[in-house]
Amino acid sequence: MKKQILWLLVSSLMALILILAACSPAAAPTTPTTPTAPTALVTPAVPSAPAAPAQEKPQQEAVKPAAEAPEYGGTLILPQSGDITRWDAIQHSVMGATLHLTNQGLWSGDWAKGPAGGYGTKQTDWAMNQYDRFDLKTGYVAESTKWTVDTAKNEGAIVYQIRQGMHWALNPASEASRLVNGRELTADDVVQSLKRTNTDPTAYIYRANPETRAAVITKTGPWEVTVKVPLTALITTISRFGDSAYMQPPEVITKYGNMLNWKNSVGTGPFILMEYVPGSSASLVRNSNYWMKDPIGPGKGNQLPYLDAVKYLIIPDASTREAALRTGKVDQMGGFNWEEAAQMRKTVPALKELETASGSRMTAAGLRIDRPPFNDIRVRRAMLMATDFKAVVDGLFGGRGEILTWPSQPLPGYEDLYLSLDDPEMPASVKELYVYNPEKAKQLLKEAGFPNGFKTSVLVTSTEVDFFSVWKDMWAKVGVDLKLDVRESAVVSSLKISGQYEGIATGGGADATMFLTAPHLQGEGEANVYVHPADPVIDKALDEVRLAMVTKGEAEAMRLYKELMKYVLDQAYAIPRPKIPTYNFWWPWVKNYGGETSVGYYESFVQWVWLDKELKKSMGY
Repeated sequence: MKKQILWLLVSSLMALILILAACSPAAAPTTPTTPTAPTALVTPAVPSAPAAPAQEKPQQEAVKPAAEAPEYGGTLILPQSGDITRWDAIQHSVMGATLHLTNQGLWSGDWAKGPAGGYGTKQTDWAMNQYDRFDLKTGYVAESTKWTVDTAKNEGAIVYQIRQGMHWALNPASEASRLVNGRELTADDVVQSLKRTNTDPTAYIYRANPETRAAVITKTGPWEVTVKVPLTALITTISRFGDSAYMQPPEVITKYGNMLNWKNSVGTGPFILMEYVPGSSASLVRNSNYWMKDPIGPGKGNQLPYLDAVKYLIIPDASTREAALRTGKVDQMGGFNWEEAAQMRKTVPALKELETASGSRMTAAGLRIDRPPFNDIRVRRAMLMATDFKAVVDGLFGGRGEILTWPSQPLPGYEDLYLSLDDPEMPASVKELYVYNPEKAKQLLKEAGFPNGFKTSVLVTSTEVDFFSVWKDMWAKVGVDLKLDVRESAVVSSLKISGQYEGIATGGGADATMFLTAPHLQGEGEANVYVHPADPVIDKALDEVRLAMVTKGEAEAMRLYKELMKYVLDQAYAIPRPKIPTYNFWWPWVKNYGGETSVGYYESFVQWVWLDKELKKSMGY
């Protein structure tokens, strides 16, 4: 019996939704809708990274512009806490900030379904990386995507209709770009890009999701690409190929072998990488031949992007980054905790802000279940009972934290799969794990053969020392002697991937947004510092979740995942860290922006925003 699920990203339907949501007709931009392509690309002059906190200017009252019609021009300046080290489109866009802007995947988040400057449908807030709901997607390189399921053959097929009229950006100053010469992207380009993404050992998808390696990728029409995979790999392939397989020009790969050198950057994105100064900055300019139009609001129908340029300033020191925001050296910055936000609010009241509980991923301490003492569930349960979550929230976070169950959190659009402590379906055996009970913890340790406790260590970076020092003191009360193994972040990542650490490691979490691929519950990737060896109960249940997604829909898939959480939480694989709000600040001259972090899975918000240059000037900057 063959069952078929169709999911079409059709431009006509999206247009209808956007027309209903739009509050005013399109306004004419202050420069031509389709700018003339320049004969040479020049990076606009922008400020360099500040070496030390600069003298702050007296705050001036913001003068509201007479009209909010989008205008072209200006340079958006953003801070980066670490150097940019990834330039090849097959690499993960983490530590590759410019990849969001130069190269594109088959689909991504639909800007119009978020705040969109006040004109969107607000089905999501786009306030976190990795939002991955399929019904919030829109086509990028693939104008439409559909998939079918053949249970008799145990096979799934994904069919992409490739968008016509997309061109590789042309940078006359780049030899790699001149090889491609601004030609139109083709279905053959997509086939070769997907194959390289799925076979190159350095590729993110190849390393993170080995199940996709079985994919058979072919061109099945002039503008059509079909991917066939075993049924168990279908949903992961839909997600990963859609979001993480950025397109790469074959000519560049043929000549250079890869795109590891930033000078070989060529893509179809809204911006062109022009300059990179290691440890200092990366500069991009507008791709005047970009294909996308503004989908909603006063600028509906305008050619994107609005900005002339984007510049990333690499500023490792947190206080210097904050000073750069306060003094207008950068235009936007996120990731503030409540104390930092309070100080920023006090010193720079003109800044706009967004508070969000979904601004960062769920994190937890993963216990090594493949070796003593944490291979004993009694020890793991004792560790949770020895953790006073409320004391952490009240003492460390000033009462602003939230005690959440791992691995999910109640994000917008993902509420149906989150199992909270006060949920009527939550088992009593799980609820008791989150109630501070050192006496019962001692009893469990005694039953497990550790009447006097034991020694262990946690692998952390320097930024996590304060937090784990609090847990260290708590756990000492039940006899657990915790050593803080402090390393550089790159070393921590390497040790986690290789499994070369003693007892506990902090893990991120792909979180609720990645419940279909679940790298935090399966596999050998860095996200999974929890379930080793693999748990057959989890593996079987996740197969059922993925099959339900493609045969019955997202609601049923979420229901099954929530049911699985009753078992996962009862196993006490991890100790979740309380979640605190995070804050995003930006200057009021950044328009068409409401605090978005990523429009879909690591898709930058930058191409939709514009700068009110007169307002910036009126504020003294």
